[in-house]
Amino acid sequence: MYAIVKGLKVIFYYSIIKNMKKLKINIFLFNILLFQIILNSWLPAQSIGFQKRPGGYLIGGQATFDIYKPYCSFYVNLKRNERPTTIQSGDELDIYSRLGTRLYLPKFILFQTTFYQLSTLSSYLETNHPQIFNKFNTYYGLNIIRSIGAGYEEPYAFSLFLGNIILLSYDKSNKNKNELYKQSGSALAGFLLSTGNHQISDNIYINDQWYQYELMFVGDLKEQKIRKISWNFRLGIKYHSNRILRDIFLLAIERSHSTWQKTGFSLFKNSIFKYKSYVPTSFKDNPPPVVYQCFSYGKKIPINIFKKNIFLIIAGGVSWEWVYHYDRNTKKFESKPSGSLVWLFQPNIEF
Repeated sequence: MYAIVKGLKVIFYYSIIKNMKKLKINIFLFNILLFQIILNSWLPAQSIGFQKRPGGYLIGGQATFDIYKPYCSFYVNLKRNERPTTIQSGDELDIYSRLGTRLYLPKFILFQTTFYQLSTLSSYLETNHPQIFNKFNTYYGLNIIRSIGAGYEEPYAFSLFLGNIILLSYDKSNKNKNELYKQSGSALAGFLLSTGNHQISDNIYINDQWYQYELMFVGDLKEQKIRKISWNFRLGIKYHSNRILRDIFLLAIERSHSTWQKTGFSLFKNSIFKYKSYVPTSFKDNPPPVVYQCFSYGKKIPINIFKKNIFLIIAGGVSWEWVYHYDRNTKKFESKPSGSLVWLFQPNIEF
């Protein structure tokens, strides 16, 4: 098996780098998908964590190693001798409503550091080593390095969360045993402050002291052999010190649903949906009402390969941004912003 995967990797690099100009568009898309399979199979997200109760105060932490955004966090329960609230997972809308009722009287404080290494690599190469970056150019202005690393605006972020953490469980009862419950996930509802001193604009690495304040609902639910759901809803405001970047109000919605049960055709089941929108805080230079919008949608196709159940994700969308573009010839940002439309093709594999 190792020899097969190694051979696929060799084929990928040979076809991308050595024969870049000879590729047809379908071969290019196949190689993007193949590279995603290799990354996810070699480097699946792994987490390690701990939980203690010194002096009756619950503390814990977690480190998650992921190919796109690894992070580490540390939390403290501000209420002594109190455990996190546990609710039985049921209807998805019911979970959201219960989260909303727990915004008042925050009980947890959480510190987190997040890195976006592929976005950082893409912007670093184009900013400081364009001769290497340009070797990965292909048809229609697509660059493989930028395609893989796209989607994040910061190289890293430091965050402080104040709110509530809720544990989710599901019923494992049957006729022969007493009722049992198993933890199936967790959810956070509260307020988040994030900051950093660098930003990525038009894939260029720039200095920028930024602050972001958000109201957030985040969670994931994994019921073995039943379903897997994750969501990330955010509403907030972001400030920048660099005048190239615009202060904005933001709205972000992400939801992912997976199940092996037969569902028929459904827009909401076995699907992934993302939407993000930015509204400027000031209109003194006559920007459009919305300076950034990104929408993507995909369907998950359950398949079995070598007795392993996976989901093949076929997703795509469109993004539009009113931004100061970087002139690759003069190596300066343009004096006036303009609109930029990008079509998205985002195949992936979910294990």
